Amino acid sequence: MSLSLALAGCPGGTSPADAGPPDATTSGDDDAAMPIDAAVPDDAQPPIDASDPDGGAPTGSAAAPPAEIVRTGTGGFLLRGTVLAPDGPIVDGEVLIVGDSITCVAEDCSASPSADTVMIIDTHATISAGLIDAHNHATYDFLPEWVPADMRLFGNRYEWRADADYRAHVEPEARLESWGSGDPRNRQHMCAALRYAELRSVIHGTTTMMGQAPNRECAQGLVRSAEHAHGLGTNRMRTTISGACESALNDTARTSIVNAFRSGETTRHAVHMGEGYTGGGVATDPTRELDCYAGRHRYTTSLLSDTDGTPFGAALFIHAVPFDDDDLVEAMGAGAHFVWSPSSNILLYGRTAPIGRMLELGLPVALGPDWTVSGSDELLSEMRFALDWAAAEGVSQVTPESLVEMATIGGADAVDLDASIGRLAPDLRADVVVFGRVASSDPYLAVTDSRAADVRLVMIDGRAYYGDLPLEGATAFNGSCDTVDACGTSKFLCAAGTTDAATPGAETVDEIEALLRNYLETGWLEDPDGSGPLAPEPRAFVLDGDDLAPLIDCSL
Repeated sequence: MSLSLALAGCPGGTSPADAGPPDATTSGDDDAAMPIDAAVPDDAQPPIDASDPDGGAPTGSAAAPPAEIVRTGTGGFLLRGTVLAPDGPIVDGEVLIVGDSITCVAEDCSASPSADTVMIIDTHATISAGLIDAHNHATYDFLPEWVPADMRLFGNRYEWRADADYRAHVEPEARLESWGSGDPRNRQHMCAALRYAELRSVIHGTTTMMGQAPNRECAQGLVRSAEHAHGLGTNRMRTTISGACESALNDTARTSIVNAFRSGETTRHAVHMGEGYTGGGVATDPTRELDCYAGRHRYTTSLLSDTDGTPFGAALFIHAVPFDDDDLVEAMGAGAHFVWSPSSNILLYGRTAPIGRMLELGLPVALGPDWTVSGSDELLSEMRFALDWAAAEGVSQVTPESLVEMATIGGADAVDLDASIGRLAPDLRADVVVFGRVASSDPYLAVTDSRAADVRLVMIDGRAYYGDLPLEGATAFNGSCDTVDACGTSKFLCAAGTTDAATPGAETVDEIEALLRNYLETGWLEDPDGSGPLAPEPRAFVLDGDDLAPLIDCSL
């Protein structure tokens, strides 16, 4: 999303698309479509210009010199540079990767096993754990940004979901949802759209994403799926796209969830909580959703704590826009985690969660851009948006360091994968990103200042999927990578052969883009066996092929 657009048009906020397809989880007995008056709130802040360096996020990093391959080797990599380690930056540090794991993070790893045989790369840059997107709706991420008419603000998610312009905008994704997961057109779209979102994520340093696909067979390979296919043991996350007061979370459903909490089958329950700040219906008032979740409103079964008062510690609250101190303290006592999605919240509601207070209280917070429809295109842009918003609003707790923490260990903790990813530490998986910038005053600025052109190397399980072209031969996942233009800088990007669930005939970057453009243009997809088009659908899209959201937006 355009930072200046959102910040100039709205005062503060979170993300919008947590709802999935327009009516996918709203039952007929819920008053989900009741409109309310969402006029600009009294506490709306004056617009700011995110392009103004005096009023925007702090900057202070510089482009790093090119990376150098110091020694060829086998079995892994020794990366040198400024290391963003869990205990603080190591300015001249090393990260040793052997196979799919990190084995050493220190000033000197030369004494570690395999250090004498692996390839040594002096990155001259900043080395971070891979970024973790803790909130996305990835199959929408081929769609461009939706801007409400007259920059209208909404009171809650049910209002914008009922907006006719919004429904027309997301119709390409909603249509495929309506076909069902058994329809080959659905599988083809889901896999292509998901792969497209994953490629954008990798290009911008994200290695794990939550919210990848309703069609689970698509979420195999490339970026880790926090819910379905992360390759880190048993999947223990459950996601409810509905709001906490909707009938999808009625007492019958809650009994199943509580049993999963008790057995350990589910250790995180992601729910869209308090998405908005006002509403009039029993099922649509975001200010009552914590009461609903706790069994005090509409339903009697608590998902916060057991009948004996023992906290489940499983809640993952996405948004929490209207939370006050009492809500935050209750959530903290119940061991809840949070995901902050500021850009989407601001565009839709003109306000966001009380992030400064959340950080003051030490609440566990992750970061997620939500989707391209109303949020940032990817996590790096979301970080810059958050810094600009915080600078304008005087929220001093939001810093480059706190945002990098939200996007790494905070994200891993949110999706309950912190035992395996989210930090540069021995025995964790080698999800590692090298950002081609350095910042002596604040090393974390090297991350928050980075764009696609600055992302020097992206590794998942010690295998490189994106990076500087001169590093391709030495690091790339396979020999079938594409060359892409990152705003004037050539990069390698490995798309083909990265997953068994790839769409037939659409594995390379160009093929995936062509398939999605064609779908937007014509309303149908090619048959998976290549024999011709499947039964065409009536052309009803307001978007066309030229509206495909770019993998890399050089204006951001």
